[in-house]
Amino acid sequence: MSLRQLCPELAEKAKLELNEDPKTIEGDIQHIKDWLAKQPHLKVRTDDQWLLAFIRGCKHSLERTKEKLDLFYTLRTVAPEIYKVKHNEPLFNTIMDLGSYLILPKLEKPDSPRIALIRPGMYNPDKFSFFDIFSCGAVFQNILMYEDDAIVISGLTTLIDLESVTMGHLLQLTPSVMKKMVVYTQDALPIRMKGVHYINTPPGFETVFNAIKSLLNEKNRNRLYVHNKNYNELYKHISQEVLPAEYGGKGGSIQEIKGYWKNKIDACSSYLEEDLKNGTDESKRPGKPNTSENLFGLEGSFQLAKKAQEELNEDPKNIQRDLQYIKDWLSKQPHLKARLDDQWLVAFLRGCKYSLERTKEKIDLYYSMRSLAPELFRVKATDSVFDELISLGTYLILPKTATPDSPRIIIIRAGCYDPAKYNFIDIFSATAHIQKILIFEDDAIVVSGFKTIMDMEGITLAHLLQITPSVMKKMAVLSQDAWPLRMKGAHYINTPSWFDNFFNMVKNLLNEKNRQRLYVHNKNFEELYKHIPQEILPNEYGGNGGNIKEISEYWKAKVQEYSSWLEDDLKYGSDESKRVGNPRTAETLFGVEGSFRQLEFD
Repeated sequence: MSLRQLCPELAEKAKLELNEDPKTIEGDIQHIKDWLAKQPHLKVRTDDQWLLAFIRGCKHSLERTKEKLDLFYTLRTVAPEIYKVKHNEPLFNTIMDLGSYLILPKLEKPDSPRIALIRPGMYNPDKFSFFDIFSCGAVFQNILMYEDDAIVISGLTTLIDLESVTMGHLLQLTPSVMKKMVVYTQDALPIRMKGVHYINTPPGFETVFNAIKSLLNEKNRNRLYVHNKNYNELYKHISQEVLPAEYGGKGGSIQEIKGYWKNKIDACSSYLEEDLKNGTDESKRPGKPNTSENLFGLEGSFQLAKKAQEELNEDPKNIQRDLQYIKDWLSKQPHLKARLDDQWLVAFLRGCKYSLERTKEKIDLYYSMRSLAPELFRVKATDSVFDELISLGTYLILPKTATPDSPRIIIIRAGCYDPAKYNFIDIFSATAHIQKILIFEDDAIVVSGFKTIMDMEGITLAHLLQITPSVMKKMAVLSQDAWPLRMKGAHYINTPSWFDNFFNMVKNLLNEKNRQRLYVHNKNFEELYKHIPQEILPNEYGGNGGNIKEISEYWKAKVQEYSSWLEDDLKYGSDESKRVGNPRTAETLFGVEGSFRQLEFD
């Protein structure tokens, strides 16, 4: 393995901020290479140094590394405008001469962030587009990701000089352009954005600034600074030592910096030429191909954000505060070992409509159940039977939703497995891994909830006998009280002759509001389609959302992508002997006496 040795300052920062352990690097790189070898749609660089940049950019989370690598190369296919000007085109040198996008060669300290200088006012918006300029900057970043440890480990600070920017420039920043720019810089690049500083801001800037802020996550919103003409304030963040002479600095002139980059591009021409071959072939992607619409659907992201605010009490200004409160509380619970990823915890906040007390209760219950109801988690994703259980198609989560802010649809087909060979609780525990992935990555199911289609075709007495009152209670507590997912209704189809008695029993457990969310369609699929659009359903149900085998294969591939994440997740749970106060027991959680309390939907 051929890797550059880090200077002491960068090695220490990589250890403290990126979770880097030199002893595991070789294994991590090999893991990513093995994963890439199984992705038929990806053609990527596999140099050790290149892959390590992505691993570092994801703080050595291998699952996030896979996602970022996939997205980085996907953008070359679905957003080619980001890369529209190539290094070997005459236009590239023309844009270079403008000096609209430069990365400063000088660092304040060996472990300081690299500085990018963007001067959009230097180009004529009647002659050039924003992506003409942006794509040239992408070439610089490509080189630095491969050869500059400082930018990979310490990140990038951007200085945006808006001197001479006109309305013609601002009109180029459409919502679509801004979204693509943010997805590329925030989600696809393995470079940490350490701050954006705006100077010489023109009238009308506030509108664009607020639009950009709305697309960023909370962490990056807090790293935006507007200095306008106050250079002394700027110097508190970016040292004059590294700035060009034109900005009162000692880092050389703009002309000298342009010359530096022209030489650098020439020296790296073979590398850049070879890199043009890489990207994705979406027709070969397992599951659903990525498109520009599903990556950049602005309407969908805004709809979900609006729904989160209106239905879940989400206030973007308070998310970071609420997350820190939950993390602080978890640090004081000796019995709990819980995930602390922001995205994971915000799912629980959303699932509790940002009630901090309910969030604490739900997280506690979720991890307690791993200790007190281990049968719900007994099938691991690495078990040989796992793929077999998923292939049965008993529990299907549909990859497509009707609209970006529609509830996710789950189809349960209990009658399609052989009860002499399989147990329903094993199937339930296998699909619990998919639920975990969705909680972590799927905003639609967390914000909009899910609807269930219960297909009762083929259900026999042998199936029913597996679902004892104890099993039903434990599954209900997990899915209703511990998962941070809102259930939006249940639709029954292909109901057997004895179904009415069963249905009346279920209805008696519900309050009036939730009784109104139960629907029995039996064989009337046209009635079902009024509630769940036909086009998203599997082919077997009259839809065009793929067949059941394809959907099962999609989830098997997704679980494989998350293999390291799921393996890591096994270490979390509760140690009831360390709980302050009375330990929880299975009896206190699932006491068999009495009837079930009313099921809660939302």
